[in-house]
Amino acid sequence: MTNSKTPQASDALAVFTHTGSAPDRFELHDKGVVSQHGDTRNYAAFADIQDLCLFASGLAAAVQVDSFAYRTDSAQDWTVVPSGTSEFPAFMDGFRSRYVEQRLPVLEAMIANGTRVPFRYIKAGEFPGLETQELALSAQGLHIGGATWPYESLKRIDLNDWTETVTLQDDSGKTVFSCLATRILSSDLLVNLVYDQLGQTAEYA
Repeated sequence: MTNSKTPQASDALAVFTHTGSAPDRFELHDKGVVSQHGDTRNYAAFADIQDLCLFASGLAAAVQVDSFAYRTDSAQDWTVVPSGTSEFPAFMDGFRSRYVEQRLPVLEAMIANGTRVPFRYIKAGEFPGLETQELALSAQGLHIGGATWPYESLKRIDLNDWTETVTLQDDSGKTVFSCLATRILSSDLLVNLVYDQLGQTAEYA
């Protein structure tokens, strides 16, 4: 399906093909990504993507991320970018950097307007059968369950370690949240938002 918002293939920054199951190809654009299967083209703007899930599949499951999936709404199906997609590392890096660049201001504005921004982390299961739990960020702080930690009570995230595990500690050194980065949906955004609220600047991994 192509609509007025779907950019032309000729405008793509790069095209990545996949042999086998759908989609047949992906186009990386400055403001979003197109997945194409046959004549059907589906566009997702980076600013609208709600969830990004990084995962490993097959024999690579214990080694490194070789697939990722995205969706613009939690009620929608995932679009999967599987292993076997050409130049996968370059595509993933380009996707993640543009996603942070364009989605982060949307979430910052929501927080500034008093909205609580939810994130989900995986408690059990493997993609796509995921059991998740919610945490949230607001102007007041970090929310997990019924508890709230004001930002001034949190230590900054150690970015030397966060590519493996995202850990948040209070000012007494007690861990209030810890999870593998790949088990947090849109972990790049979560880390950047926490840093933003603490007056720091983070980079996607």
